[in-house]
Amino acid sequence: MKICELNTDIVTKLVEDELSYHPHLEPVDLYKLLYQALYGPFHIAGDYEQVFRSIQTEVELSSSLYEPLFQELGPCYSRVSLAFIQSENEPSLRQRKIAFLTDWLLESSLDLPDVKSDFQRQWELYRHLLKTAVLASPVSWQEADDLVKAGHLPSHSQTFHQHYQPHYRLVNINYNKQYQLFMEFN
Repeated sequence: MKICELNTDIVTKLVEDELSYHPHLEPVDLYKLLYQALYGPFHIAGDYEQVFRSIQTEVELSSSLYEPLFQELGPCYSRVSLAFIQSENEPSLRQRKIAFLTDWLLESSLDLPDVKSDFQRQWELYRHLLKTAVLASPVSWQEADDLVKAGHLPSHSQTFHQHYQPHYRLVNINYNKQYQLFMEFN
């Protein structure tokens, strides 16, 4: 499998949707958004127990619900809020939901070569569009550019964390069976 194919129309809609859900963001959040739309959870380790435990721990420690519950990031990937699991009071069903999300996430993660140069190319291709969508200081844009150049995948910005408490996982929405099963659970 290869990276997700994007174009200007898709990226424009992606940014418009993100701003409608999360108007308080920084250029680094747009970096993360574009990166996630292109590669999904490819950077996730393939160890089932580790991924399961990380979801379980985050669900147990989270005191807020991340919205939207399901956010499409273009034609390939979506953010699935852990609120789907947090709202489950039945322990065995909660464990089943975590297991299902773990399976879906791991199946969605690709074994890609180093994506640093590809992402740098994508960033340059769409940076003007991103910059017109979000007014930020030149310093903030330079910080995002420096992260792109270094090939570092950032966390969400402090601004984003202050307003939204992101608790989600990325999955490939084109796996219809998993999507349908997940929606039946919820």
